[in-house]
Amino acid sequence: IHGSEFALHVAQPYLVLEHVNGLTIDRYCDEHALGIEERIRLFLDVLEAVAHAHANLIVHRDIKPANVLVSLDGEVKLLDFGIAKLLDDDGRWGGSPVVEASALTREGGAVLTPEYAAPEQLAHGQVTTATDVYALGVLLYILLSGQHPVGAAVRSPVTLVRAIVEVEPRRMSDAVVGRSQTPESLARHAERCGTNVNRLRRALR
Repeated sequence: IHGSEFALHVAQPYLVLEHVNGLTIDRYCDEHALGIEERIRLFLDVLEAVAHAHANLIVHRDIKPANVLVSLDGEVKLLDFGIAKLLDDDGRWGGSPVVEASALTREGGAVLTPEYAAPEQLAHGQVTTATDVYALGVLLYILLSGQHPVGAAVRSPVTLVRAIVEVEPRRMSDAVVGRSQTPESLARHAERCGTNVNRLRRALR
């Protein structure tokens, strides 16, 4: 290859990504009938991955089951940092590093998944590491209770946003008493957790 042709070829940027052969974390938990303690142990790996991102001044901003895969050998992979933001290491707000409004991170600033968005995201407020912590709480709530913290309000965009911003979520042990889920759906979730409804309630309490 002539020098000019070689330079042309090596100048083409590309990405090499790992192929993850696995399932989203909610499907993995259900299909393997993981109990409450096993789900929490798996969730601790998610926390470790997010803590690593935060330690490197990155806020993910879109933590949800679809972005957390578990490989066939049980290894957690946190995916899709497409709308992640860099943090200003000097800025602090409420004890958390705040997002740096740089040209690098400004693109896609309004992109989010409403069901997993923190109140400040929906209100166009300041995004911090606490934003990811909120999404982690929603994820854990779903993994353990089988439903979203806002309950039936998740079915409508208007009620969803209002519930996230204005309503305090019920405790998980109260969320599995049948008011927001049918007895059949509760029984199915308990079975997917390798238990029954009464034992699930006691464990969550």
